[in-house]
Amino acid sequence: MMNMKNDFYTYLDHKLNTTVLQLPFKSSYSMLLMLPDAMATLENAISPNHITKWLKAMVRPRKHYVYIPKFSIKTSYKLNDVLSEMGMTDMFGDRANLRGISEEQGLKVSKVVHKATLDVDETGAEASAATGILIMAGSAGFPAPVPVLKFNRPFMVIITERNTEKILFLGKIINPTT
Repeated sequence: MMNMKNDFYTYLDHKLNTTVLQLPFKSSYSMLLMLPDAMATLENAISPNHITKWLKAMVRPRKHYVYIPKFSIKTSYKLNDVLSEMGMTDMFGDRANLRGISEEQGLKVSKVVHKATLDVDETGAEASAATGILIMAGSAGFPAPVPVLKFNRPFMVIITERNTEKILFLGKIINPTT
């Protein structure tokens, strides 16, 4: 597990019983890690509206101890059926017109594959620096306890573009201990 004590943007979604952690990258992209009490609740309800709500609510960073496993997600999808359902059928059959690619006659698309990979380690998910204010609890003079976010049970990950709030990648980690 990677761990860090720092100021992080977080949000607790009471309706979904999910804690959301934002890790901004140096560019305009961010990784959102969602730690739900029940994965099925989050999976069945999550929508782009949630992303917008979470990002707008994360206005002030707070100090947290964060524990995140190193992980890698790799997947591959055949898109022939998806593209055909969208109406792109000619390119798979004898009516294909691929003359812009090659002058050879009779060319058609046989397979469309999409591959996605997400690797997260110490160098791949870098949080931006933020200034924090320590607030003292009561009159005892002891600092408020620092919350701990430990991603040691199933969680979801989303990569977003911060300016447009568009989802670029969505995945879930079922067993973060392996």
